[in-house]
Amino acid sequence: MPWWFWVLLWTCLVAVSAAILLLLAWRTGSRFFATLREVGILGEDMGDRWEKGSQEIAQTIRRAPVPGVLVPVRQASEEYVRGRSTRQKRKVAQRIARRDRLGQPQRIGDLRYGARKGNDVW
Repeated sequence: MPWWFWVLLWTCLVAVSAAILLLLAWRTGSRFFATLREVGILGEDMGDRWEKGSQEIAQTIRRAPVPGVLVPVRQASEEYVRGRSTRQKRKVAQRIARRDRLGQPQRIGDLRYGARKGNDVW
């Protein structure tokens, strides 16, 4: 075979290989940029949701309490008793409502506690 045939053959092989590599690079690049567009859209959507959520949370965040070391003992004790009473009332009211909803008999202590604490249980 003449030498020019080998040059022509290798030129064609290199050209076809380059064309295939360019085609693969083009497809990979287009898919990559499509993915980037989707990530950008998702990022904007998540940013909007984050802003909306942070605004809602900012409205419901309570004020930070004063550290217990700096609160006078009497005030701390009153807050503790008030909080305990509130939690007990809520728990009794939930228990009475649940038992009423399920048709179960009520505990006499709950009814007495509710009446003693000013709840309209009877």
